[in-house]
Amino acid sequence: MICIIALVVFGILGIFSATHRAYAKEAFNCIFRRITLRKCNTGFDNKMKMKISTKLMQKSPKLGGFVFRHFELLSWIMTIAMVVSLFYSAFAIYNLAVYGTCDPQDPSNCIFQPQTAEPICDCPFDVGNCAVKDFQKCGTDCNCLKETCEMQQG
Repeated sequence: MICIIALVVFGILGIFSATHRAYAKEAFNCIFRRITLRKCNTGFDNKMKMKISTKLMQKSPKLGGFVFRHFELLSWIMTIAMVVSLFYSAFAIYNLAVYGTCDPQDPSNCIFQPQTAEPICDCPFDVGNCAVKDFQKCGTDCNCLKETCEMQQG
């Protein structure tokens, strides 16, 4: 399953480098074969296994050996983590676009905080019933605010 992660990573890096394009093609071929329930015959997974574990062996022989022995399991874990991360990211972007916050139930959990301070408005009526979205819609136009806020109250 390292092929899925490699396709994403090398697909992006392939925009800038021709050597990464070749890896992206190999990863695509590997994924296509795995989807059709065939073994990856390009040797891409073994090539990546060797490259990654060799680099790690230079730093820490124990870690490199562990990665080499459990490469398939680690690649499945990373693939599942990537898919879950993409799902939550897409969900947060959807909420940000629709509701203006990444978590509608508790907006304080988000990096992008919704605007909570109401703009100053010197209208002759009570603007206490107006929400922030009303001020964003109307600005300081008193006629617009009066119509919008009275519709909510009534």
